[in-house]
Amino acid sequence: MAIKPNGFMYVGELHPFKQYSGTKARFDTPGGRHIITCFNHHVSEFTNAAKENGFEIVQLKEYFDENIQSTLPRILTLLFQKK
Repeated sequence: MAIKPNGFMYVGELHPFKQYSGTKARFDTPGGRHIITCFNHHVSEFTNAAKENGFEIVQLKEYFDENIQSTLPRILTLLFQKK
């Protein structure tokens, strides 16, 4: 993948906190439930890899089930911009 200077890269991921608690990405079909092979990535892994490759963090957001912020966040999104 090549991103031009000032270009953007978006990452959306099952929040690491959810993964730490044992949750994995999954989906149901008529054939049954499918669990996706997951690899735990810490927030610092995303931000450090971005920095090492010439990106700056533009935005980091966490999304919660039913917007109840006293629970573990479900989704982590990061927006990076190439320097």
